[in-house]
Amino acid sequence: MTRVQSDIRESTSASGAPAVSVIVAVCNRADFLEKVFLSLINQTLSDFEVIIADDGSGPEIAECVGRYSPRFARPIRHVWQQHNGFRKTVIVNNAVREASAGYLLFIDGDCILHRRFVESHYRHRKPRAVLGGRRVMLDEPITSRLTKDDIASGRLERPWFWWNHCARGDRKHGVYVPFLFTVSNLRKKGYSMFGSNFSLFKEDFCSVNGYDETIIGRGMEDENLRERLKLSGVSIRSVTREAIQYHLFHTSAPVPHSKESVAAWCFPKQAWAARGIATGR
Repeated sequence: MTRVQSDIRESTSASGAPAVSVIVAVCNRADFLEKVFLSLINQTLSDFEVIIADDGSGPEIAECVGRYSPRFARPIRHVWQQHNGFRKTVIVNNAVREASAGYLLFIDGDCILHRRFVESHYRHRKPRAVLGGRRVMLDEPITSRLTKDDIASGRLERPWFWWNHCARGDRKHGVYVPFLFTVSNLRKKGYSMFGSNFSLFKEDFCSVNGYDETIIGRGMEDENLRERLKLSGVSIRSVTREAIQYHLFHTSAPVPHSKESVAAWCFPKQAWAARGIATGR
């Protein structure tokens, strides 16, 4: 039995709660979410619950959740809000309120996971620390032809499969090299985090009142959370080249915020969000 398995057995037998709550932020694209579910089914660590943080999708997402929920040890939980612009901050906070586990793992519904993704985050968990990873940005041709079998068989995880279908600088993010964790965190200072690939204890997330719900519109929500966590004394550690993701190609709307708003949100003065998980309702 590995240390991770032993830790899970002890925590689960004591509380009955899952080891990890995996929170998946989505807005439409059920075809992408289906591929994410397939990668979650393949995980080497399976003691987790899946919570869909749905920012106003149509019925296709609910139908996809219904089809895949029986394939998990715990039913998928679908948290939905009416669509009224990009409100990821609000729906993710709502999903965290529903989380049963003491450890939270955040991903997006357009990112397929390496089979050791959840295990890697859970193995390196540490109070008062965020674990942040990177992703391989797949191009349009490979995204359009990617099959369910490419994911279920593990073919996607082989570098030769996607090597020529991403930016050259992304390639290093897709090679699984777990022994670099200690070295990377000795060398890197001021590591960042992406909203599609980070984890932390629920207590630490709530200690800064979660996401700032005054941030409406795409962009800046993750930067703001990162900076407030750092203000509270939480460190950012890298799980790059271990907690690997493959981002499916799609176009994105431009970030709508003014320079003044970006400056204010990127450089917050206090750790606690005035409107967040404890005060957003």
